[in-house]
Amino acid sequence: MKREDILDGVLSCCKPYRVILYGEKFVVGSHDLKSADLCIILDECDKISLLNQLYLKVNMPIPVQFLLYSTEEWRTMLQDAGSYASAIEKKGTVLYGEKA
Repeated sequence: MKREDILDGVLSCCKPYRVILYGEKFVVGSHDLKSADLCIILDECDKISLLNQLYLKVNMPIPVQFLLYSTEEWRTMLQDAGSYASAIEKKGTVLYGEKA
């Protein structure tokens, strides 16, 4: 499983501002993912509905976990250097949208 495969699945469900891959695990000796955590930042939406849609429509052969932030929440959380969002921003890999 490649990063692009997961991103394509996300983009088929929503129009995010950014998608950040963090906490990924790879198959030993390969660039293939064996699990992934994605932070999706987007304008206001019904998070529960979108999460349901992502888990139902993004059919992946590996475990994928989604974390959703609105753009406003994201900007607010980044002001706190100790927040989980700040850690994702520092250590994650931007798959879609602006780089930090």
